[in-house]
Amino acid sequence: MGEKHALESFVARIWLESAPNGNPMWRGHVRHVQGEQETYFQDLEAMGDFLERVSGVSGLRQVPGEARDSKLD
Repeated sequence: MGEKHALESFVARIWLESAPNGNPMWRGHVRHVQGEQETYFQDLEAMGDFLERVSGVSGLRQVPGEARDSKLD
């Protein structure tokens, strides 16, 4: 049987902005509902770091080039 984890809820607002050099960059805000921790971020990696730190679950990030779950297509 797989390992069980507590249910965690997050609210995220993510938008695309232009960086000073004109390149697109992701920005956003994410809040952990149960613990009320929150952060602003300037890239999706920083959002992932926050989710891992608050949830205590790591290693869930997809490696670039890996096949996506077909259920998400």
